[in-house]
Amino acid sequence: MRFILRNILTFLFSFVFFCLIIYIFIPIFKANSLIFPYCISPFDIINTYPKIWKIIKIIYCINLFITIFLILNSFSIFVLKMKKKPIKKIKHITYPKSNLNLFVGNNSNTKEKVFIDEKGLFQNILITGTIGSRKN
Repeated sequence: MRFILRNILTFLFSFVFFCLIIYIFIPIFKANSLIFPYCISPFDIINTYPKIWKIIKIIYCINLFITIFLILNSFSIFVLKMKKKPIKKIKHITYPKSNLNLFVGNNSNTKEKVFIDEKGLFQNILITGTIGSRKN
């Protein structure tokens, strides 16, 4: 039922937006001439090719409605998914205190020993260095 209601509302809003856009562009649709400054001589598509102009208007209206419907449908799906998922609180894992550390090496500036504590051992570790710097 919710799916049908969402599609009906999306269709109605699409129709409203479609009518609004057609109302904005109605002067172009009802024009007696539409001149394109093409190359040297101007080109009037309405008087030269009236059937093609009618087909262009029909194709534009169909594509406009489909585009508006798809955009509003995607937006409504996105909004519904945002409402459904509650925000989960992150539980912090507490590890028991221990003296387990991994000795990595000495800091080159201060000559202090560098250790990775037990929490850090449960994460990914990337060790880089030049050739022969004892990375194994």
